[in-house]
Formats: sequence, structure tokens, C-alpha cells
Amino acid sequence: MTRAARLVLLCVLLVLLASGCGGVSAGAGADPASAVPAGTAIYLEGVLRPEGDQRDDVLDAARKLLHTDDPERRIRELVDQGLKESEGGPLSYGHDIEPWLGQRAGVWVTGAQRAKPGYVVLVATKDAQKAQQAIDGGIKRAGRRVSRRSFGDVDYQVDSDGVAAGIVGDFLTVGTEAELKRTITALDGRSLAEDKGYRRAIGELSDNRLGHFYLDVGPFVEAALRADPQARGRAGQIRALFPFDKLGPVAGAFLADGDRLALDTVMGGEGAGVIKSLGLLTGTGTTPLLAELPGDAWAAAGAPRVGRSLKGVFDRVAGALGGAVAAERLRKSTGLDLERDVFGWMGDAALFVRGSRKADLEGGLVVQSTDEALSTRAFGKFAGLARTQGGQDVQPVRVAGADAAFRIANSDLDRPIVLARGNGRVVLAYGERAAADGLKPAQRLGDADVFAQAKATLGGDYQPAFLVSMPALVAAIEQAGHPDPGYARAEPYLEALSVIAGGSRREGKKLRSRVAVGLK
Repeated sequence: MTRAARLVLLCVLLVLLASGCGGVSAGAGADPASAVPAGTAIYLEGVLRPEGDQRDDVLDAARKLLHTDDPERRIRELVDQGLKESEGGPLSYGHDIEPWLGQRAGVWVTGAQRAKPGYVVLVATKDAQKAQQAIDGGIKRAGRRVSRRSFGDVDYQVDSDGVAAGIVGDFLTVGTEAELKRTITALDGRSLAEDKGYRRAIGELSDNRLGHFYLDVGPFVEAALRADPQARGRAGQIRALFPFDKLGPVAGAFLADGDRLALDTVMGGEGAGVIKSLGLLTGTGTTPLLAELPGDAWAAAGAPRVGRSLKGVFDRVAGALGGAVAAERLRKSTGLDLERDVFGWMGDAALFVRGSRKADLEGGLVVQSTDEALSTRAFGKFAGLARTQGGQDVQPVRVAGADAAFRIANSDLDRPIVLARGNGRVVLAYGERAAADGLKPAQRLGDADVFAQAKATLGGDYQPAFLVSMPALVAAIEQAGHPDPGYARAEPYLEALSVIAGGSRREGKKLRSRVAVGLK
């Protein structure tokens, strides 16, 4: 039955891009969440047989990703190839799966923090009898001995590993036996599909989604703490550091068309405020500084109000783990005052990478100063600490546009590490030229094609919080030489991508985020 589980999971992953055809029975479109217990913290669902415009969008995306004019045929070839390599013996999608496969599939998980989590995969069927024949045929081909059991009015089979399979309502189900029984109970009782929190969360997602996930953060983290004796004893400190109990459910949708693949997520209520307050640690928010980076950067990321975010995190740590004592010790030993020398002047921040060869690869971190007096004071302290505490060879250096700058030479690096101050910014860079361009670039990233691609790929009202030019990344990997064998297999798919970008925005009490991949 473990092999059967792998078979079903393979179908969920590979057939996601397959198109459906022919009539669909009522059971084929059944909602998998109707057989998931209410209160489940982790649930994922996907469309296996997209139709209409959604089907056309999927095929457009597959056409570009798979480099073929006939994506349906290529997808079936990939599925059949995977089935032939399965432990259950030679199978084909057309003969063994398509006759019973419905429109939707889902999987719910419990005890994800355990070595062996509980799970159930549910695949809607359009013909329960043929689905049962598929289970029986897989068992026979595998030559495995199973136990036949019943729970309620459902008959199922269990192998020696405790993995069970059977037909539950309109679903072919495979999973751990205890969770399979809970699925049977949920189908006739209260299910996740009836849970208000779940319905509210997925109601914020696009109706045109190919799949979605649901994560109830609070119960998930609480269960992880209960499972770890050491963490359980420090639950209060952990809540103070990361108030997971205030976080509500997070829902996400996977979208695809001929222009992009995208993952949208949404969090509402108090949880959105908590995530937003953690700022750069969560990747939320964006900054105009990103567009002010050097125009030849091929990777960039930014975050707003870094000093405020760091202070918020520190305050949580100080309250939970006694960080205030550590801060005082730091001040006495180094003279560095976190409030004045770090939090007090740091505004928005952004980093960039450019160059495709080792000879010209460089980048830097750019931090806007909100208080010139404090940043000037801190700058001098950083230089002194690098020399006295770090034992580095720190020397003054001339950098175009800098009011002050110094370099740290390292024989293991092709370029020195440079810290420069000027134009209302402090820059930590790999190389003097990168430091100068970080202070005042000759060309702006906001005027570059990759930035326009990132905005177009994100769409809507999203502004890029990070971006990566995939052609430039591929070129850098190839220039490095001797890539991993896995990269060689992935390279044809990577070459179909133009840019990866992410961004987020507040919408009332909701926090919406999107990560998107552009297709060439």
C-alpha cells in the first residue's frame, strides 16, 4: 500500500497539468475537503481536470515549460514514464487511471512534526468501481499481503506499514489507517468544508486557481510545541518571541497561464498585523529603494523600516530571553549602543547582486539613513570594531560619492569588503565599484527591463519586494562550471523562465502576498 500511496501522489503531482475530456459524473467533482476532519491544520487541494479557460491557461503554461507544441501528449508521456518506473509494475495513465480519475484531489496532514506524520490523500472518482479495481490491481501487481478491514460501512485494506486504501464516498483514499478512519467519520459528520475559518480563508482566493493550501498556524505550532518536551517547557517564551497564538489561518492559491505561474497567499485579522510588524523577517512589504539600486543588478530584495523591524524583534527577544541584559553587556564591551547605533538611524534597506562571471560578480547592502548624525557616529564605531574586535586590516579608501569609506582586505576574496557612507545611505559592498554604485548608481534598477518584467509578472497593485532575472542566474551558474547533475535535468525548465518576483500589500485588515514566475 505504500506503493499505492506513491502512485496516487505521483498522479496528483503530474496529472495536475493534464486536461480532462468527456463527461464528468457528480462524484468526479466532489469536494475533497468534505472528507477532511474539521479543525485540520494542514490541507492542500488541486484540480486534476481543468476545463474551459482554465484548461487553456494550463496548456499555454505547459507549452512553454515543456518546450512543445503538443503539451497534452508530452504530459501524458511524462505521467506514463513515471508510472512505468513505479514499484507497482507497468501502468499507463490512459488504461489504469483516466477511467476513474475525477476533477479534484486533496491531502490532509496531522502530526507533521512527528517522524511519521499521519496523512490521507483523497482523489475524486468518476467511477468508484473502476477506482476499486485500480487499488486491487496495484496490490496484485505489487505482490504484497494486506489485511482487509472495515470501519463503519467502508471496507479498506491495510499493509504491514499501516498504510490503508479504499473507496470512501466519492473518493479513492490512501493514507495512514488512523487518519483514514477519521476521514470516514468526517464524511458523515462535521468536515473542514463546513469550518467557518476554512471557508472564510479560501473565500479570499481566486476562483480560477489550480490548487490551494490552508494552514491554521496557531494550532499547527501549538501541536509542534506539545510534541517537543523541551519546547513545551518554554512555550511562554516562544509565544513572547513569536506570537503564533495570535496568527489566524493562512490560505494560498496556485495560478497558471501562458505568462506566469503564481502563488498568492492571504492572511487576515490580527495575524496580518503581527506578520507585518516583523517586517524584513517575513519578506512582507516593499521599498522604493529597490528601484534606486544599480540598473545592472540581476537579483535584488528590499524591506521597509529595517531599524523599526529589528527593534521590534529585539524587544520580543529581550522580553522572552533576557535580551536587554545582553544588549548592556554588548555596550560595555564594544561601546555599541543598539538603540542609537543600529535601530535609531536605519530606514529602508535593499541588497543587490550583479555580474555573471567570477571576475565581475559583486553586490552590496544599501541602508537609508533616517538620522545623519546617528549614522555618522555609528559608521565610525563600525570601522573601529572591525579593527579592534574583528582583527581586520581596515584602511581608509576613496569611493566615488562617499563622505567616508574604508575597506577590509581578505586574501581569500577577489575584492575587498567596503563600508561607505554618503548621499543619505550606508553601503556594505563586495568591491569598491559596487559601493560607489550603491551610494549613487549611474542607472537605476527601476528603469531596467528586469524591473518592468517583475512588475508585469506580479500584476495587480503589487510592487516588487524582490526579483531575480532567471537568464542572468542561469548564466552565472553555468559560468561557475561543474553544476550539479540535478541542475542539468532542471536546466531546460529554468530556461523557460524570465523572472521571479515577489511582493505584498495590505488590503484593509488582510495581508496579501504574491510570488510569481514569468514565462518566456
